[in-house]
Amino acid sequence: MNDQRTPPAAHSGLDIAQEFIRAVEAKDIEAVARTLADDARQLFMHAQGATTPDGVAAIVTGRKRGLCVADVKGKSEVLAYTSALFDKFTPLLWRDHAWHVSPEGGELFFHGVGDMVVARTGRPYRNTYVTRFDIENGRIVLMAEYGNALMYAGLGVRPNGAEFRALLRAVGRMLSPRLSARSGR
Repeated sequence: MNDQRTPPAAHSGLDIAQEFIRAVEAKDIEAVARTLADDARQLFMHAQGATTPDGVAAIVTGRKRGLCVADVKGKSEVLAYTSALFDKFTPLLWRDHAWHVSPEGGELFFHGVGDMVVARTGRPYRNTYVTRFDIENGRIVLMAEYGNALMYAGLGVRPNGAEFRALLRAVGRMLSPRLSARSGR
């Protein structure tokens, strides 16, 4: 019998990343939690290149970098951020999915266009994202999400505590001599 709390060892990194996307779309926080390592991080990188094939290729190959605008640290913060998304958007979906996997399978990228509606206002939200997933021991340890952060900020949705801490942490990355605000790491 399979333990529902632990991903089977036979699952690839791609399986885990795809399960995360499915769980977010289904607004299933327990399923999201099963995909995350305890020390998971989620970085939000402002990068407008996610909207064109050349831009996506530049992000995937590392030729294009973004500016870190939020640094969500730890499983509990990632879950708090994700729970807030569940309340802010209905539906919470991506269309035109594409997955890019490096030949050795070590780098996973998701590309999709948001097909969401702001729950409070009914306003459509159609940001385009490229998300890199780093998987270790069957769990997500890092997600770096590249998209137009100004489009999200323009929605006027109020950040929760986890989001506010992530915004402050990103400012710290911009000022730190040892952390990079541009690497997505």
